[in-house]
Amino acid sequence: MADFFSKMNDDYARKHFPEGSVFEGAMKTVKRRSIGGLFFFGLFFAAALYGLVWGIRRTLKFMAEGQDDMLSVGIVICGFFGVIVLVCLLVLVLLIKGSRKKRGDYIADSAKHSKLPVSEIEEFERQAAASDCYILKLTAGLDRMLSNATNKDGLLTRDYIYLADPAQTVMRVDSLKACCFSDYTYYIDTGKQHKKIHCLAICLVAANGVSVLSDTTEEAGRALMAIIKERNSTVDTNEGKVLPEDALDSYKKRVLEG
Repeated sequence: MADFFSKMNDDYARKHFPEGSVFEGAMKTVKRRSIGGLFFFGLFFAAALYGLVWGIRRTLKFMAEGQDDMLSVGIVICGFFGVIVLVCLLVLVLLIKGSRKKRGDYIADSAKHSKLPVSEIEEFERQAAASDCYILKLTAGLDRMLSNATNKDGLLTRDYIYLADPAQTVMRVDSLKACCFSDYTYYIDTGKQHKKIHCLAICLVAANGVSVLSDTTEEAGRALMAIIKERNSTVDTNEGKVLPEDALDSYKKRVLEG
């Protein structure tokens, strides 16, 4: 278990939560990603805007020269670049809005998604800094590097579990109805065909209906199930079996009704 979970220590806390807040750390990660996104979509927006201006000028030239047969081409070009400009503008607005969020905004968003009062999210933050908090390292190697989590590690405090998903979900351990393996898939383009990739995830389901999936290795997932089972003996682990992707919704419904 020590390979996957370690206790909170001063060095880790200073590195990942220098302001003493889990959400401050997540906020800085999001802002770093936003800078990259702003740069990328800013360039895309500038290129699309240039294309739109060029398309408008060409269309006006067609009109001035009486080339009615080319007007439809000009309109299509303008429409194409216009759509790209609008999409890029929308993404840029969302990125700027996200980069301006403060710690309180992240706590409020987490509370809303977790279906918990803000006071519980704040209590989770206090417990996260305690020496009895476990740092959860569920992934390794390339999976860990490519993780879209706001922090690479999850946290298990006295009363709460947090897997650092993009929605910043926090769950009470005593409210968990399920902690089990789940399969999910995605496709990659190999050049000749689309290849289906299967991934292993740990699925948590809380009594209030909130659920979260997080990538995991089999060993780390089983270790997490064991420690959760010690704290909440009623939690369902699906006997350690991997739940097929298409069976996840029905499984959630069953454990919530049980």
